[in-house]
Amino acid sequence: MAEFVQVRRFRGPRGSTLHLALAPGRPRQRVPANGGLRVRPGPAHEPDARRLSRRLAREMLVQHEVHRTGFRGATIVVTGAGAVDEPLLLAVAEVLNGYEGRLYTGADMGVTAHDMELLAGMTPYVLNAVSSAFEPHTATAFGVLGAVEAWARGPVAGLRVLVHGTGKVGGVLARELATAGATVLTCDIAPGVADLPGCRPVEDWAEREVDVLVPCSVNDLIDVRLARRLRCGAVIGSAHAVLADEDVTADVLYGRGITYLPAPLVSAGAVMVDSMELYGPEAFRGASPRRVYEFVRNTVRSAVADLTAAALHAGLSPTAALDRVTLPPTGAYCGLRFHRTATAGDDPLPGP
Repeated sequence: MAEFVQVRRFRGPRGSTLHLALAPGRPRQRVPANGGLRVRPGPAHEPDARRLSRRLAREMLVQHEVHRTGFRGATIVVTGAGAVDEPLLLAVAEVLNGYEGRLYTGADMGVTAHDMELLAGMTPYVLNAVSSAFEPHTATAFGVLGAVEAWARGPVAGLRVLVHGTGKVGGVLARELATAGATVLTCDIAPGVADLPGCRPVEDWAEREVDVLVPCSVNDLIDVRLARRLRCGAVIGSAHAVLADEDVTADVLYGRGITYLPAPLVSAGAVMVDSMELYGPEAFRGASPRRVYEFVRNTVRSAVADLTAAALHAGLSPTAALDRVTLPPTGAYCGLRFHRTATAGDDPLPGP
């Protein structure tokens, strides 16, 4: 699918570059594109930025298709920016405004909720639950929790889980896992960030014997060499592009009996919130955060269970199944499904 991803470059302030990647989908979809705004620190490396933006847009396309959000894949990767400030956000807003509603964005790595609030004041094409009680990163964490439950085929109590990266998503996830009775190890490069209630911070994480490793940090975290050393039953990827040389590394994990659930399947919480915000705004604004997060949790859990069952039946890894197995249609867009359940007054389904 990578050959369908188009990348356009736009000049930003102070020598920065905005890389916009758009994935039309199969077949070409008449829906807006949607993907995160990611700002990479340090000098620009154009070939690397193009590759990353194409890969992220492809993953976003798969994520939108699997969860039927009503979007096609996109991403904006900014390189060479010293800071996320008003001039940079104005440049992003100019790009978004130029697409006149055919492109939306939300926060990704290197961008804060405050940044998105500022951007929303410059363009109407921001979907990040701005000025609401909802937190897209919390929705993502609940989706990952649902994926872990699907892999465990039940409650997470008693599981040994290592969360690598305890920032916005990983921090929420680690706390929820610990509250649910899992033994949670945490790791983060920032001093003190991994010290969370009910969790045990570790530094030498790579060869810890655990049931589940959840990467919530950087892309290309796991390469072939590391994949051969891991001592876990599953890698449940929250961060996008978490595997270096993805196809080869995924094959190594599969050959060792380690289940790899990729980010397009797992970390869909934020784009589900985007779908709710665009396609069911009244129900979304009137719902409680708990209703939104539990809807995400249960939707991801069901999708993971369906895909892993289909993969097992076809003799494929979940990664391969994402491209080769056709899942039953899920009906209306995710945001419309949420609207129906919310307006019907149904309580979200309980966890397993």
